[in-house]
Amino acid sequence: MDEEEMTPGIFVELMNQFYHLNWMMGSGGGMAAICTAENQVFYSPSSVQKERMKESDLFVLSATDGTLLKRPPNDKIKESACTPVFNLFINLTDAQSFSRQYFEISDQEMIKGVLNRQTNKAYSNFDRLVVPIIENSPQEYMLLPALKDVLREFPETCGVLVRNHGFFCWATSWQRTKIMLECYEYLFELACSMIQNGLPVVKSITI
Repeated sequence: MDEEEMTPGIFVELMNQFYHLNWMMGSGGGMAAICTAENQVFYSPSSVQKERMKESDLFVLSATDGTLLKRPPNDKIKESACTPVFNLFINLTDAQSFSRQYFEISDQEMIKGVLNRQTNKAYSNFDRLVVPIIENSPQEYMLLPALKDVLREFPETCGVLVRNHGFFCWATSWQRTKIMLECYEYLFELACSMIQNGLPVVKSITI
């Protein structure tokens, strides 16, 4: 896999690409990525058009203690409302309670593109992929308790669906995250089509 380090230029390029893939439209969508070489975390801003985003629009924080190292020159640009959520995924905070709604699909080739967080290896195309689902909240930071729950209950997952909101995905590198987003999108669309046509999305186990 390409091991190119994350940079502000790559970050902006990916945001532009995700916009044109209809993954981040309007005011929706955001991203955070770690630059290990500089020990920094890049965060996307709020209220900046994704396809017109510049490197100077990014918020840069220390990966060690979260200190703000750089912010956009324009004081009107604010950090993404998803920043607390991104921080949770980066820190992988433990939880005390549980949520039991999920999406699942099995026996599809594109499942091989998704990482199992517990084993740090890719799933097999014959595996059952489970994606937890949580309810939406008025503000992104209000999602934190439910997100903590699913990180505890679903230790294998690298993705969480938020009903009537969107999808959070993370991985060990920006390259892997991008690949998984593409695979997840395909699998979600495939599942919708299969359900509409009365086909089972999970293969029955024959004993």
